[in-house]
Amino acid sequence: MWCKRGLVAAAGVLLALSSLALWAQEKPKETEEAKEPGLVVVYMDHVKPSMLKAYKAGALDMVALMKEEKLDAPAFDFWGFKSENSLTYSYVTPAKNMADLDTMYEAWMKLGQGPDKAKWEALEKRMAETLVCMERIIAMRIDKASYHPKEPRLKLDEARYRWYDYFYVQPGKEKAFMDLSRKLADAAAKGGFADPWMAYSVVFGEEMPLFVVISVAKNPGDYETEMQAFNKAIGEDGMKLVDEIMAITRKYKGEGQWYVPELSYRSPSSMAEKQEMKK
Repeated sequence: MWCKRGLVAAAGVLLALSSLALWAQEKPKETEEAKEPGLVVVYMDHVKPSMLKAYKAGALDMVALMKEEKLDAPAFDFWGFKSENSLTYSYVTPAKNMADLDTMYEAWMKLGQGPDKAKWEALEKRMAETLVCMERIIAMRIDKASYHPKEPRLKLDEARYRWYDYFYVQPGKEKAFMDLSRKLADAAAKGGFADPWMAYSVVFGEEMPLFVVISVAKNPGDYETEMQAFNKAIGEDGMKLVDEIMAITRKYKGEGQWYVPELSYRSPSSMAEKQEMKK
């Protein structure tokens, strides 16, 4: 977000992970639980262009089978996203802490070992045939580098589009990145910027250190309007912070993704908890 916004105005040019979720709109509650690192596991499927239709059919069948079996564990909760060119599908699962990852792994390993074992094996084979490759990333939420406006411009159900900024920071510059990000958030708040962003630090991946910043919008056009508002809100001092961030970033890339509700899954207990919170 910042990179594209800042460089559009300053030099004429941030990507993040897959989807990382709908929480980008919500500030974590000040509870003991919120003090946990706050992790997300991102599963990315890179699809063969000629197999997009087959992949989508397989993914829909996967979600349908999960609903049929009423899989009920936090490990099975995920949000689905697709890239703008539809060649990458991402699935984001939350975890409270590192210990939670072991529970998630055990739950997924047991999947397909019951009466529907043959169905799961056939589905896995179908899906594998449609893929170029897969990627897996584990990232930790960094509240210090995130921004939560007091009154967000968009409601959660309006924000179906995500812009992901990937910052491949120079080794040893991680603290500098977070400090600069915090100053940029302060500048955005001072300027009345009304759109949130959520920052994550990749703790398991192929190329590190890597920070991912996620912005939300209604669609690509709405995001461009959001960029203009961001540039105006942070002013010249904020643009200098963007320049400083890019100076310690050895590589940057960014992309947009769409939330895909039909390729997302919430376990029965999670849905019940959500309804209880609304009361």
